[in-house]
Amino acid sequence: MLAQRILTAVIGIPILLTSLYYGGLVWRLLILVIVGLGLVEFARMHGKHVYPDYLVVSGLSFFAITYSGLDDRKLLLWLVAQFLYYLIRATFSGMRNFRASFNLLGLLYVVVLYSFLVLVREEFGVIWTFFGLAITWLTDTGAYFGGIRFGKHRLAATISPKKSVEGALFGLLAAAITGAIFGAALGESMPQFVLFALILSVSAQLGDLVESAWKRERDVKDTGSLLPGHGGILDRFDSLALVFPVLYALLSLFV
Repeated sequence: MLAQRILTAVIGIPILLTSLYYGGLVWRLLILVIVGLGLVEFARMHGKHVYPDYLVVSGLSFFAITYSGLDDRKLLLWLVAQFLYYLIRATFSGMRNFRASFNLLGLLYVVVLYSFLVLVREEFGVIWTFFGLAITWLTDTGAYFGGIRFGKHRLAATISPKKSVEGALFGLLAAAITGAIFGAALGESMPQFVLFALILSVSAQLGDLVESAWKRERDVKDTGSLLPGHGGILDRFDSLALVFPVLYALLSLFV
């Protein structure tokens, strides 16, 4: 399992970082592919009552307004339009079909949250985007190895039995060290980078738990099998779903 995880990382990380470096259309297309595959995994997980047309049309329309420059008016109009689309779709899809509201969850979780990967890159640049990725990856690495070596106390036994308090603390430690290195390397305020890193580390670990709870409710081990050793797209990018909206908020408010 560990060998598969490393091999996937060796292949996947250069693709991700190269796309991040070039940005623009290359980065947009990569995130669009990630979101598209995530929606496919979401649809497979839920099966009955999934509205593929709703997920595709509403998802693509959100990316369209994101790529054209997101503002308050566009966001409000999109929220109203996609919600009306869902209401009409559910109305004409048979009785008791409003319980298929998980389609809204799929749209908001996969499309809206992941779109912040684009927003951070385009509004705040490659360094901050890489910072978010690095904190997420090293939090995951620190928690994984710290948990294997020292894990004794369960962090959330009913959600993810293998995660430990000790692993979570090592994840925070890895993030703090990473933040300090970024601050020192860029000649910026080290305390600010460390604080941001700790907040993002907590967000990453919460994102992991959110997806674990979701899979447990759907009674599946992985969302897919595209990435050996990791599972599916949603398994690998679960932490980023929370990290990048939080990073965007931090940068918008304090940078």
